[in-house]
Amino acid sequence: MAAQIKIELDSFSSSFHLKIGFLFISIFFILYLLFNSFNPQSNYFNANFNYIEGLEVGSDLKLAGISIGKVTNLTIDNDLVAVTGIIDNDIDIPRDSIASIKSDGIFGKKSLLIIPGFDTPFDSANKNITFIDTTDSYSIDMFLRYLKNLNE
Repeated sequence: MAAQIKIELDSFSSSFHLKIGFLFISIFFILYLLFNSFNPQSNYFNANFNYIEGLEVGSDLKLAGISIGKVTNLTIDNDLVAVTGIIDNDIDIPRDSIASIKSDGIFGKKSLLIIPGFDTPFDSANKNITFIDTTDSYSIDMFLRYLKNLNE
C-alpha cells in the first residue's frame, strides 16, 4: 500500500507539488488574516510620561507581574513622552489604574507596570485605553546627579 502511494506521488512533477504547497500556504495565510481581523485579541493603550529612561519599543506591559501586552511606539508630544502599545483583550483594567515604569532590580530591564485601581473597568468595546495617572522612571544616573547637586 505504501509503495503504491509513493508511486502515485512520484508520478506528479515537482512543479505540481510546489503549486499545491503554495496553494495551501496561501489558504492558511488568508484564513489567519480573516480570523484576526474579525476577532481582534488586543486593545490599545496610551500613557504620557515626563521621563522614561530604559523603556523601549517591545518592553513588556505587566499587571501583577504577568505580561499582558507590549509597548509598540514612543513619541515626544508637547514636552511629554507618549507611550502607546497593545493590551490583551480579555484583561479588565480599572479606570483609575496607574501606569508606572519599573525595572527588574537596580540595573534591570524596564517595563511598564499597571497598578490596578478600584473603579469600573475600561469599556472593552472602546479598544483604546488612556492612562491618566502615571509615574515616571527613576534611574541610578538621576539619583547620582541629584546627590552631586546637593554637594555643590
